[in-house]
Amino acid sequence: MSVKKLTSDILKGAGILSLMLGMSVGMGGTGVAQDATAAPFTSTDAEEEGYWYSRYNLGNLSMRSGLGNVVTPDPKVIMAAMAAADADFDPAEFAKGNFDYGDGNHVKPPANVAPISTVYKSGDPHYIAPFKAPDFGTQRWDPARMDTTLTGLANGYAILKEVEWARQFHVDDHFGTPDSDFGAYWRFVGAIMTINAKLQARSFFSNMDGYDLSDGGAAVMLMAVSDLSDLLARDRQAHSEVPNRVKDPKVAQAMAGGAHKLFELVRDSNPMTIREKALTIQSLVWYAARAADDAHKAAALAKMHTVTHDLQGMSPGNATEQAWYLRGLIEAKRTLGLNDGSIRTVAAEFLDGFDMEKGGFANQDVYTIDDVGTIIGTLNALRIFETADVDGDAAEEVFRTFFEEVINKGGLQLSTPPLPIAKDPFEYEGEPPTYF
Repeated sequence: MSVKKLTSDILKGAGILSLMLGMSVGMGGTGVAQDATAAPFTSTDAEEEGYWYSRYNLGNLSMRSGLGNVVTPDPKVIMAAMAAADADFDPAEFAKGNFDYGDGNHVKPPANVAPISTVYKSGDPHYIAPFKAPDFGTQRWDPARMDTTLTGLANGYAILKEVEWARQFHVDDHFGTPDSDFGAYWRFVGAIMTINAKLQARSFFSNMDGYDLSDGGAAVMLMAVSDLSDLLARDRQAHSEVPNRVKDPKVAQAMAGGAHKLFELVRDSNPMTIREKALTIQSLVWYAARAADDAHKAAALAKMHTVTHDLQGMSPGNATEQAWYLRGLIEAKRTLGLNDGSIRTVAAEFLDGFDMEKGGFANQDVYTIDDVGTIIGTLNALRIFETADVDGDAAEEVFRTFFEEVINKGGLQLSTPPLPIAKDPFEYEGEPPTYF
C-alpha cells in the first residue's frame, strides 16, 4: 500500500484533524475519467471514504511508519489492553499462540508494531522493504527522508486523531463490547491509540522548548491535550453502555493541568494570520468545554471574544483563507453567539468561487493537504451548522465534487489496502463503491 502523505480526518462534523506534511496538488483538470457504468459519486460516498481514509492513514502513522521516536511497547500494558478488549482473553492460550478458543474472537497482535512517543514533521510514505501484511516492520518509511523537527502542529494533530479514533473504536454498535464475538482487535487498537496519545503528550510536556509552536501549534496542542484529558476522565464514552476501557483519572488530571499551561500560552499570544486566529478560536472552544474551573472558562471565552472581533475585521484572499475565516467565525457564533453577517457574505463568495468543471476554486490553483483538510472541514461545518444562512445544497455539492476531484482523482489518496487487511468481515456490509 502506498499513501500520498497523510490525508485529513474528514469524518462528518469532525472539522479538521489534519497532519499536514507539505504535499500539494495542482488543479488544471485531472484528466481521470470515471467509469461510465459507475453510479454517481455522492456526498455519502465521500463521507464513507473519508472515514476509511482517515483510519488507514492513522494506522500507518501511529503503528507502522516509524515517523517519530519509536518505543518498545510494555508487554504488561499490551496484555492489559487485550484483556480489556476481550472478556474471554486467556493469557495462557495467548502464550501458546492459540487463538482458537472460547468465542474465537481474540486479539492477534501484528509483529513489529512501532508506537511513537514523538511525531516528526514529515516523511515519505513509500515502504523501504517488501510488504508483508502481518509484519508492521515491513511497512516502515525511509528514515533518511524524514524531517525530524518536532512541531506542535504534527504532534497535536496526531494526538487528536488518535483520541478521536479511540472514541470511534469504543462505539458499541459498530465494534461491539468485550463480550461480543467480533471486533476484539479494533477495540484493542482503540486502547493502543490511547497509549500512543499519552506517550506523545508526556513527551511534549517533558520537552516543550524542543517543539516549534508557531503557525498555531500551541493552539492545536491545546485542542489535543483537552481532548485527551476528556477521553481519559469519562466513565463511559459516547455511544457506549459499557465502562470506559481507557479511563485513567490520574493521567486525565495531569493532562487537564497541561491544558491549562497551554491555555496560558494561547491566552497571552497575539495570533496574526487568519489561520492562526481561526485555530486560536477553535482551541479555546475545546479548552472551555472541558475546563472544570469557571474562571478558566470565562478567561477562555474572553480571549475568544477578542480574537473573533479581530478576525471579523480581516479580508480572506483565496479559498483556503476563506475556509479558515469561516471555520473560526462559525465556532465563535456557536459558542458566543457572535454574528455580524460575515459568515453569510464570505460563505457565498466561497461557494460561488468553486468551478464545478475544474473541480477547484477559481482563486486557488494549488492545494496542500492542509488546505484540503481545511476546506473539507469548513464545507462540513457549513452543511451542519449554517443552513439557515447558507445554501446547504450548494455546500454539499461543492463538498462532493471537491472531494472526488482533489482526493480521489487528484492523487492525495493513491491507494488503500486490500479488504482483509484493513477491515474485518463484519465491516464489509453496506460499504459503497470507491472511485480511485
